Amino acid sequence: MKKITLLLLFFTVFQGFSQNLGQGYIANDLVQHPMQELDKPDYLEAVTDPSFTSTQIRRITQATAGNYVKPMYSTIQAWNADESLLIVYGGGVHQLLNGTDYTFIRNLSDVFPDDIETIFWSFTDPNVFFYMDGNNDDLISYNVQTQVKTILVNIRTLSGCPPANGLTGGNDIQMMSWDNDVFAFRCGNDAAYYYRISTQSLTQFNIANIEYTAPMPFPSGNLFFHKGAVYDGSGQFVRNLNVNGIQHSCLGKLGNGDDAYYNVNFEEGRYGGCQGTLVAHNATTGNCFAVTSYTDYDYPKSGTHISALAHKNLEDGWVAVSCLGFERDGVKLLDQELFVAKVNETDADVYRVAHHRSDESPFSYAGEPHVTISPTGTRLLFASDWSGAVDGDSVDTYVAELASYTLSSTSISVENENMSVYPNPAGNTLHLASSLNQDIDFCIKDVSGKVVYKNRFLNEEEVDISFIANGLYFATFTTGNTIKTIKFIKK
Repeated sequence: MKKITLLLLFFTVFQGFSQNLGQGYIANDLVQHPMQELDKPDYLEAVTDPSFTSTQIRRITQATAGNYVKPMYSTIQAWNADESLLIVYGGGVHQLLNGTDYTFIRNLSDVFPDDIETIFWSFTDPNVFFYMDGNNDDLISYNVQTQVKTILVNIRTLSGCPPANGLTGGNDIQMMSWDNDVFAFRCGNDAAYYYRISTQSLTQFNIANIEYTAPMPFPSGNLFFHKGAVYDGSGQFVRNLNVNGIQHSCLGKLGNGDDAYYNVNFEEGRYGGCQGTLVAHNATTGNCFAVTSYTDYDYPKSGTHISALAHKNLEDGWVAVSCLGFERDGVKLLDQELFVAKVNETDADVYRVAHHRSDESPFSYAGEPHVTISPTGTRLLFASDWSGAVDGDSVDTYVAELASYTLSSTSISVENENMSVYPNPAGNTLHLASSLNQDIDFCIKDVSGKVVYKNRFLNEEEVDISFIANGLYFATFTTGNTIKTIKFIKK
């Protein structure tokens, strides 16, 4: 039988990697690429954006007419730590999807967060997310595989917040700190706090006017953002950032690893300058600059949303942005576009990658793209009604698969080294192949990291996997000090 080596996605489990998301695109391109008519793809099918041919756009949900299924929000991670699972929201419930083939797994009907957006995937454990229960104010660690809820602390008891006051992690929801340690919240409009899980300590912020908005932790967990100001770990004011009114924004990192605040500034900041569709602020120094300036990219675009959560890409500073634009016809620069930017301390490169084809009408908020970058940065999740000559009749979720995602979707190959597993998905037999002509240690791990099979093989091997349950697994090859992992699905 002729062997066909399938294209498989290479992952090093729980570790980041460094990848240039600009591969296949033009840096700082200022040429118009008008949106062209394009038929809406069928469920799970992909199309190529004719104006940005390096990007595949795949529809991953099936909303019925008049309804929507969409990302939670641009500031909330949609994929889990290893991108094997994905959460979207629609029909009044969070939905768990396979993170690579996008098939529906189940509704998360046993989870009741205090807000639609306050589900926080662990940055390291692909099985776990955190949320505060909207019914009893417990801060919970939830395992999606076992459906076991572990109560970390009761936030109301901890804070002494009066029963009459609402407890919430918002209004301006951002993620927990990137070490899974810091969760921030407010008690009505009276007080704001953060809880550090590792030390079981509660800290109150010294903020005179909460404005119904909880301070949110930057990735480091040592600085916090509230209404244009930065606060430190003791809850004290540090500095004001150069913003002019609070618009859509996202907390992340700059290329040098510093905590960053990314926003759209429709006018110059309070100290002048820093006006643009995407503006970067260093939370540590207060420095800022316009990534997409008014002079090059025209007046800042309406309906701009920002996602700076590519925490697995070791090249810090990758940011994704979706824009509606004022005319919303996809003709001018950035109108109805998705772009990514690599943001350093004082400069950046911008790569325009696709049109999202959503003009918000007639779905209002649900029709906004709310772009969400994947942990590796190689995929962008967004909502769209797929507007063209006429508005679409529903809002679905799509994935823009960047050229860097396609380039990373290959069998493991390092110099003359080549190892592969096939078919994928696999049935009861998994085929292993290597061109190294040497013994290779091999094991299969489930999503919890448990080893379910291990052995050694030379060049080729057929492994009986009929005894393992259907689901996602990781095939790990060890040669000397080199460890490589390929993920596959058993079904």
